Amino acid sequence: MKYKKSVILLAGGKGSRLNYIDKSFLEFKGKPFFEIIIEKLGNFSEVIIISNSPEKYLKYNVKVIKDDVKDIGPIGGIFTGLKNALNDECLVLSCDTPFIKKEFIEYLGKIKGDYDISVPIHNFYKEPLCALYKKNSLKEISDSIKKREFKIAKIFQKLNVNWININKLKNSEEISKGFFNINT
Repeated sequence: MKYKKSVILLAGGKGSRLNYIDKSFLEFKGKPFFEIIIEKLGNFSEVIIISNSPEKYLKYNVKVIKDDVKDIGPIGGIFTGLKNALNDECLVLSCDTPFIKKEFIEYLGKIKGDYDISVPIHNFYKEPLCALYKKNSLKEISDSIKKREFKIAKIFQKLNVNWININKLKNSEEISKGFFNINT
């Protein structure tokens, strides 16, 4: 089943917590992280990589867009991705989560509803970089950027959020492990 949803893969970070290494090209079992994630996205109609260095992806058959708003963290990449996506709904993923479960990605692909954002939450941790955003959240994201409020959680207060309680899902422990991101 193809989802009429885009995926925005955030790969624009500086890697400051990892000696300035581009995390999307770190490898696990001989494959770069971003490739591992892309292999799990076959049912989405569009995949976009947001990067400050799009030239690094030239040899790959992927759509890469240069981050419009650099040096403000993930909110800038989300803004750029939503603005350029073909579809109204976009799954936002960080490039440093190669262990994200394909089954959970599929679960997010099937979500429907009148929500602006669908955000997983597990053990009281919100996962805004593994969440489904609709384009109608662009105005609030843009307003936050203009106000120099770069924490994604700030926009949750202004939008209709569907909180997905991972602890209530089958295989919740395995799903939670998939949120592990590589920073050190």
